[in-house]
Amino acid sequence: MKLGPAYSWVEISRRALIANIRVHRRMVGKKVKLMAVVKSNAYGHGIELVSQVAASTRQVDWLGVASLEEAKLIRQAKVKLPILVLSFFRPFVMADLIWAIKHSIAFMVYETEQLKILSLAAQKAKKPAKIHLKLETGMARLGLFPKEARIFLEKILKSPRLQLEGIASHFATAESRDQKFLKKQLSAYRRFTKSVSGKLPNSILHHISCSAAITTAPTANLSLVRLGIALYGLWPSDENKQVVHKMNSEFKLQPALTWKTQIIEVQHLPKNTPVGYDRTFVTKKSTTIVALPIGYWDGLDRGLSNKGRVIIKGVICPIIGRICMNITMVDASAVRNVKVGDEVILIGKKGRGEVTADKIARLTQTINYEVVTRINPLLPRHLV
Repeated sequence: MKLGPAYSWVEISRRALIANIRVHRRMVGKKVKLMAVVKSNAYGHGIELVSQVAASTRQVDWLGVASLEEAKLIRQAKVKLPILVLSFFRPFVMADLIWAIKHSIAFMVYETEQLKILSLAAQKAKKPAKIHLKLETGMARLGLFPKEARIFLEKILKSPRLQLEGIASHFATAESRDQKFLKKQLSAYRRFTKSVSGKLPNSILHHISCSAAITTAPTANLSLVRLGIALYGLWPSDENKQVVHKMNSEFKLQPALTWKTQIIEVQHLPKNTPVGYDRTFVTKKSTTIVALPIGYWDGLDRGLSNKGRVIIKGVICPIIGRICMNITMVDASAVRNVKVGDEVILIGKKGRGEVTADKIARLTQTINYEVVTRINPLLPRHLV
């Protein structure tokens, strides 16, 4: 196998993405709108690719992003689904806001300054700005408490330049087996929306559910749900997975991401040879090691030094020595006829070998979300 033009790349399974969308669509039914959350480069999977696949299914109604820059990438990819900017941060650039309003981009808002700038942008765009009000129910992150929210709501409804499209909140503990706090948040949300229901348009979107809540708290699946990590075939948490499988043992998620690279060097080392920075690994016998053109710059956590695993020809092989900025060494002694150009799987499955984002997360004491989102966005993503 010859070295390809990219030293490392990410493959995204169209089939897996579609399967994950379909299983959640069946879960929520036809009447509930489904938002595919594609923020942070689609959790590391490639925002353009994932958005295009989501739109092609005709089962996704919305896309959720973190910034206007991400919204622009989606529109440049010719995807026309409505988009909600979930994190509408300063600084505000007037030209970008005008563009967004003209291209059916909605904004999650939680402060008066946002309303002022959106109102001005709407005037210039000659089109109302679409607003989703963010309600604080227990997350203590970017939201309005009920008393403030009522005043805020009045300002939106009175302005001809602002169009209230939704009211949203966010669960703090949806991934936990204990749903007491989730229920408390849902009750707070319902109390508020009931208290202002007479003022709201009939078409208003109510949304609070994330991936974990969609499967374990169906009463929270209001008129719209936000499908995030589970869209990519990853479980929000081990607890969530256990609860869901207890409810429905046949509910499955299909991981969509495979991360690959290629061998760039093979060395045969004698016993007692130190490897890498600080000589943290010393061979205990004659060892075949290979170098991979990938390191922590690419998103391979340095915490996997002397702990992580990769797959070569279906064989699980240990990472040895310190992971470098651009190079990683692996013990490939168990692989027959290993050579330069052989494909290496960093996340994914081959034969009996499997390295998952969850396994990496446990080794590095983090969560699968971080493992996949930190894969360098400069690495090419390919739909397979």
